[in-house]
Amino acid sequence: MHWDLHNGYALFRKTFTLSSPPAKAPLYITADQSYQLYINGSYVCRGPARGFQKSWSVDKIDIAKWLKKGENIIAVRAYNPGYSNFQYISQSYAGLLVFAQIDGINIVTDETWNSRRQSGIRKASAPVSLQLFSQEIIDLNLEDSDWMQLNYDDSEWHEKLQSSVWNAMPWHTLESRDIAMLDERTIDTFTLIGQASGVSKVNYTNTYNLAVHRYREGLGHMKVQSVAKPYLVPKTGKGHWSSLLLDLGKLHVGSLILDIENARGGEIIEAHYYETIDEESLTPDFAPEAHCRMAFSSRLTCKPGNFSYSFYHTFGFRYLVLTIRDNTDELTICPKLRSAVYPMVQNGKFTSSDHTLNAIWITCAWTQRVCSLDAYVDTPWREQAQWWGDARVQAWNTFYLNGDTRLFRRGIQQIATQTTPEGVTYGHAPTIAHNCILPDFTLIWIITLWDYYWQTGSVEPFLKHQRQIRHALEYFADWTDLELGLLKYDKRFWLFLDWTNLRKQGCSSVYSLWYLYTLDRLSALYEAVGQADLRLECKQRAKVLRQSLLRLISKDGLMRDGYTSDGKIDHETSVHAQTLAIMTQLQPEKNEIMLQQRLLAYLLDKHSTQLKPSAYWITYLYSVLAEYGYGLEVVEDIRKRWTPMVAHGTTWENFNPLRGHESHSHAWSAHPLFHLMQIIGGVRQQAPNWKQILCAPTFYGDSAEVTIPTPHGKIHSVWKRKAFSIKGRLELPKGITAIIDLPQHDTVTTFEDFHYEIAL
Repeated sequence: MHWDLHNGYALFRKTFTLSSPPAKAPLYITADQSYQLYINGSYVCRGPARGFQKSWSVDKIDIAKWLKKGENIIAVRAYNPGYSNFQYISQSYAGLLVFAQIDGINIVTDETWNSRRQSGIRKASAPVSLQLFSQEIIDLNLEDSDWMQLNYDDSEWHEKLQSSVWNAMPWHTLESRDIAMLDERTIDTFTLIGQASGVSKVNYTNTYNLAVHRYREGLGHMKVQSVAKPYLVPKTGKGHWSSLLLDLGKLHVGSLILDIENARGGEIIEAHYYETIDEESLTPDFAPEAHCRMAFSSRLTCKPGNFSYSFYHTFGFRYLVLTIRDNTDELTICPKLRSAVYPMVQNGKFTSSDHTLNAIWITCAWTQRVCSLDAYVDTPWREQAQWWGDARVQAWNTFYLNGDTRLFRRGIQQIATQTTPEGVTYGHAPTIAHNCILPDFTLIWIITLWDYYWQTGSVEPFLKHQRQIRHALEYFADWTDLELGLLKYDKRFWLFLDWTNLRKQGCSSVYSLWYLYTLDRLSALYEAVGQADLRLECKQRAKVLRQSLLRLISKDGLMRDGYTSDGKIDHETSVHAQTLAIMTQLQPEKNEIMLQQRLLAYLLDKHSTQLKPSAYWITYLYSVLAEYGYGLEVVEDIRKRWTPMVAHGTTWENFNPLRGHESHSHAWSAHPLFHLMQIIGGVRQQAPNWKQILCAPTFYGDSAEVTIPTPHGKIHSVWKRKAFSIKGRLELPKGITAIIDLPQHDTVTTFEDFHYEIAL
């Protein structure tokens, strides 16, 4: 389809007859941009996974359980925004492809399908944010909500499909979906916590931005005693509204379903989605002038009678405001949510005697789950974008929580697909955010090739993406200052580094230390694949860079932050620079100075600085401190900083996010998930593919039990404090060697389960 695509929805139907229901019925389906599939009126799934048209993803679904003897119907609702955003690049074409062979019947999208554009959807509606799609505004007097049912009459649908040919542009190649389908289930955990009513402001029937209009009417609510669903909405009359404030208990991701009874027809029901509220006034936090212009809202106009309607798009939210307008009689409304997240089965486990730490771990695990969709996303609330610095942390979380590497592998591929002519990757992909090109995230992307190898033992993505690696290395070589030997600031791009005012102008040591860390990882990867010449090249580059960086270590043993634009030394000695200097082993004999005077001093509030590591970047600080024996201090810091997040149910974008502006559901800060498991459980990976581990628990509290999924099976670490000793055991799957390093014990190596006791 290549008509006017802006905010475009279309419906498709195909009937066929079966002599008997099959045992299996694989169906292949994709759409540009997306689809929702129904079989015989029942919802099946949504897809495909985000990607690029030149290798567009196709889903395979076994639809056998929805089929029956006799006549059957395949129904599809498809969507294309008609413009690019932070998860999709428009090629100004839309299309649907379905093919299957069921009981000898060939089914393929062709002229035998009935289809129509949804004209009852308002095209001119506001984007829900700068990064996403448009608000869904539908009139059910023009769009029958039962369109997917078998007995629906589609004889008036005259917009026949226009068939293309295989591999025609823009869909040059199709590829199998290489990640799991989303886990979709209906949940019904809404609790009514507030009500309000008022007069609708002028132009409410045709307002462009539902969220802003509702904000101007006042979002405060009166506290009420919760009542059972469904909710009875009293008569308001024309030009008036009543409002229900509902709480899910914690943030969920999904699309809203409304079951309506006793509608007269013409009532307007709006759904407004929020992350946070002011708990005193029960006012959802909404900022019309927020940078990302969040405006998460949907609207339907009722048809007469009883019906159910499922909104199309998924939102990440905790609080829902249902606003009912022009209600001329009582009606009944029951909201539900069709959740949609990656099926991340919890194979990992953390429990301890410390209930606060347990709650923090659960909060982190839930955050990781709701930030795992068809890609790792920064937040399901504001932008749902696959930011790659965030994704590195999310991959570590996943390795400890679940062990699935597919989202990570797919993300590596997608970041490699979208680069500048110089070889710099975009900060997230697919995207049209040309202001979000981050050279430091290009380094992170290369490092994640090492992370994938470290987790799995596979060098497949490393070998596959050699062209992108070499191209990126050419860029960094070109942007190395010939006199100072460090990377220069390229003003065309966003040098992120962290959400703090680290040096960017001139030559940043933090930036160059990341470059050194990257070169070291590349050297190890080239050694692993037996490419001695490329290994030597990376080592030589690293040697020259290391010598240049060493000149920035001060007489008192601290790493300085780089050079100003006119070549003068920046005498700032940030926590970030010390952390990376230790990670790269820049000058090992200075590590303890950096640890004591900056890293540990910062955690213990003995070092005052404006350059504070963010909730994201502090993970690197924690990793270094824990590795050097300061696990107790890390755990205490996690307790202090993450306890306030527990009540909300998800971890935050930063330690003090501005409500309505900044995210309270950010997985880049969910890293205590694996830090607690590493530190208190004491299990730390020591070799690629988990071939070797170190067991050295930090005995915080009275007991702990940790389970870590690995490619070889689950590792269990359990210990408990007794009256006069600590007793523990380590259970190992075959294929893993453990180095046991415990107080009062000699270091031992074992291939088998290990029991120990430490006298107190």
